[in-house]
Amino acid sequence: MRRAPLSALTAILVSTATGAQTPPVSAPYQSQTQPGARSGGGTVDDVALWVNPTNPGASRLFTSDRNNGLFAYSLDGTEVQGITEGTSTSVDVVYGFPVGDGVTQALVLSANPTLSGLVPYVVDSTPDAGGGLTRLAPTAAPLDVGVSYGTVRLTRGADGTFQAFGGLAGGGLRQFVLTPTDGGVTATPVRDINTGLVTGIVVDPSQRAVYVGQQGQGLYRYGVDADAGTEGQRVVPLGDAGLTSVGRLTLYESSGADGYLVVSDPNANTFVVFDRRTLGRVGSFQLAQDGGTDDVEQSRGMVAYPGALGAGFPEGLFVAHDGQSSSTLGDNLKLASWGSVARAFTPPLAIAQQTDGGTGDGGTVRDAGGGVFIPDPGNPGGNGDGSDGGCGCSSTSVPAAAMLGLLAMALWGRRRRS
Repeated sequence: MRRAPLSALTAILVSTATGAQTPPVSAPYQSQTQPGARSGGGTVDDVALWVNPTNPGASRLFTSDRNNGLFAYSLDGTEVQGITEGTSTSVDVVYGFPVGDGVTQALVLSANPTLSGLVPYVVDSTPDAGGGLTRLAPTAAPLDVGVSYGTVRLTRGADGTFQAFGGLAGGGLRQFVLTPTDGGVTATPVRDINTGLVTGIVVDPSQRAVYVGQQGQGLYRYGVDADAGTEGQRVVPLGDAGLTSVGRLTLYESSGADGYLVVSDPNANTFVVFDRRTLGRVGSFQLAQDGGTDDVEQSRGMVAYPGALGAGFPEGLFVAHDGQSSSTLGDNLKLASWGSVARAFTPPLAIAQQTDGGTGDGGTVRDAGGGVFIPDPGNPGGNGDGSDGGCGCSSTSVPAAAMLGLLAMALWGRRRRS
């Protein structure tokens, strides 16, 4: 009997392990937003989280609404602010941006098709403002005027620079360096990547990678640095790993290097979880109330945050847009404890060790729009808190399963030969 070579068996087993389509588990959500009259109506496209540095329980969720603008919500679901100066298709947050006189604030960037560019805001974290948004340099033109964006994500480079990745509405990915100037900001394009239509972006500094969801194609990986070139690698094609479509992306960081890449699958109403180090499929989950009512469907935005957010979310937070909410007769956000999501799996997913730690400048040591981790400039591989990024947590290892399968095949082959 002719046997396949070991390399072929390896490819088959890894493909099988990665593409295994186990049924999604169900995780409950704890609360949901109650959109006001101006927001909602099936037009929410994205969500970002700003973490209050002095009172994490008073953090804010920002939604981009392609018909109405930007809206802010408290973690109990109450709408607290609406900015209707044009529409918005994407929103993200980065911390510690210099605004002059030695002051830093959290910077929020909105992709605004009405104004044909990127509009910057800052978050006012004073108690009276309560996390309100104010346009940075309100008389200045939007950044990159004339270009329309579908998806935007902010991050910090290894050299400490503020950077942005934007998915162009007609296809393609653009990378910027953001520079503070006279109380405003300028954006300098440093790289354009020829991609298909971008549906989701997330940056993982520990892997020096930017992951990009491309409509009809799957999940791609590119080098995060501007000089990394423009060639990418398709790491998860559609149809593999149980992925039927690819939407927004987010990162759950249980440590500086461990955790999960979460990919929204809007067609299947699921969220597919991949190991952050290996990109092996761990499983998938759905969000629903206890009893299975008002499931999250057709999700177009999500956030995973590992830190404690007050008494309501002491084990971190997972937020997902619900495109068909029967509770609010429109669309809204569903908020779940990451602990509830993690324990829905067998074995459970990792849950980050909870510690307090803000920067005192209107942000925290973690970015929270696309779940991006901000490294300490003095320790790029660490947690930003002086630790080395190690994790005592356990997580599912798909490559390990593949190796066990190879061992079994090898033993079977030896028995056949004997």
